[in-house]
Amino acid sequence: MTTRDFLRISMGLVATLVGATGMNPARGDEPRPIKLLIITGDQVSAHDWKATTKAMQDFLSAQGKIDVEATATPARDLNDANLAKYDVLLLNYRDTPAGPPETKWSDANKASFLKAVRGGKGLVVYHFASAAFVKPNWAEFETAIAGGWRTQGFHGPAHEFSVKPTDVKHPITEGLPSQFDHVKDELYQNSMLTPGSVVLLRAYSDPNKPRGTGKDEAVAWVNQYGEGRVFNCVLGHDAAAMSDPNFQVLMRHGVEWAATGKVSATK
Repeated sequence: MTTRDFLRISMGLVATLVGATGMNPARGDEPRPIKLLIITGDQVSAHDWKATTKAMQDFLSAQGKIDVEATATPARDLNDANLAKYDVLLLNYRDTPAGPPETKWSDANKASFLKAVRGGKGLVVYHFASAAFVKPNWAEFETAIAGGWRTQGFHGPAHEFSVKPTDVKHPITEGLPSQFDHVKDELYQNSMLTPGSVVLLRAYSDPNKPRGTGKDEAVAWVNQYGEGRVFNCVLGHDAAAMSDPNFQVLMRHGVEWAATGKVSATK
């Protein structure tokens, strides 16, 4: 056998293996990036959703594991065909009377959203999004997002505070410190936890501060809605609060877990 024949046969075997396994020899056996859709828009004066959406797009996509897209026109994009493209949805949204028509969820939009999560799409609920659709209350949305601020939540002035994982062992909190000092942020208090919710992180509300409760308040938890995994995180009021590296790790883990049920790396 000549050298040329040997090389020809060897290359043929490699091509056969690539075709059979779907592996790309240039990339190795790397999984495809998780496809995330951030749902945002409307006009919320207390929350700069444009800045927080940009911040999340930047740090969630930084490692190449998450392919991040965003829509500020949910009226157009919350439909079965479009949502089928994504592994996980992230809510950075609250409806208000001031929002333009393209941000308003029709009954069909709402049905597609619930169908997607119930059918197995992951869901991440960020900060003020748990206050969406409360007047009047959309009860099924409240169940799907595992509660949160709703109408009974409150907070005092933004301040620095410590965050600590609970005793629950979970992929989202794996690799986080046993306690970490969080940057200046809003500490949501009295959040609603729907049945089955499992709290992963708490923060103590100092009673010596305005509106302090003197209790450990839930700031991140998980639940299930149908086949969909749900991660609710109330931290990260603005882009400055999102600069905390531990917050960024937490959100990356939350997105990956909601999409796949596991976390591939602890950082």
